[in-house]
Amino acid sequence: MKNRGLIITLIVLLIIIIILLMLFLYFYLSGSIGFKNWSVNKSSSVIFEESYELEAVENLEILSTAGDIKFEESLDGKIKVLVYGEDAEELKVDFENQKLRVDYSQYKNKRWFGMNFYMNDMIVYLPKEYAKEINVKANYGDIKGIDLENGTIRIEEDCGDVTFGKVKNAFVKNHYGNIKIESVGNKVEVTSDCGDVKIGSLTIMEDSSIENNLGDIKIGETNEIFVDAKTSLGDVKVNQNNRHSEVTLKIKNDCGDIKVEN
Repeated sequence: MKNRGLIITLIVLLIIIIILLMLFLYFYLSGSIGFKNWSVNKSSSVIFEESYELEAVENLEILSTAGDIKFEESLDGKIKVLVYGEDAEELKVDFENQKLRVDYSQYKNKRWFGMNFYMNDMIVYLPKEYAKEINVKANYGDIKGIDLENGTIRIEEDCGDVTFGKVKNAFVKNHYGNIKIESVGNKVEVTSDCGDVKIGSLTIMEDSSIENNLGDIKIGETNEIFVDAKTSLGDVKVNQNNRHSEVTLKIKNDCGDIKVEN
């Protein structure tokens, strides 16, 4: 019993340390805090702006080192990419074989040793009827998206929140930050190391999974599926479960509550 109590105490202390470090890193990179000679700034210069016909793009890939990535609704039916940055030469945009690739992952902050760090934001305007894949790999910064009910998102994030509206498929990996999706209409695969996972509603037609190491998992409405939920340290609550369903949602958590309000 003494060993069990010691283990729980150490886990709680570790959780507190991780949360404090995560909060410090998040607020520091977002520019909310800074030292006297060490600051985070948002780049205000537009280094790239281009529009593409919707039917010409079959796949969209975004790579970023530091900065927010936003997907907003296009009003003219076209796909438009807007990039803010400090050096246009470090941005690579390729469009061939119907694949649009925007790469700012090789960005090297020349002012890093001067203790000034710049965040380079991107805004991608998409028609809501976009039904293809969006691939995003980002190191630092939030990722936010609109409703794309027929679209598929594939996101890998190191540090930052992921927020999206309605999507058909969601494949998300996030190390430090919250994941919030309004609804998923076919399949979901989510992996989180540290942060809450919240999905408003699920109507999945294929076996899916949600895994978290540290943080709560909360799901709203679901269709008639079997929810296989387990947590090592926390509470599990599933309102309704169909054990005869051919579709299974596996939910696994190491430290945190699991709640399915179906």
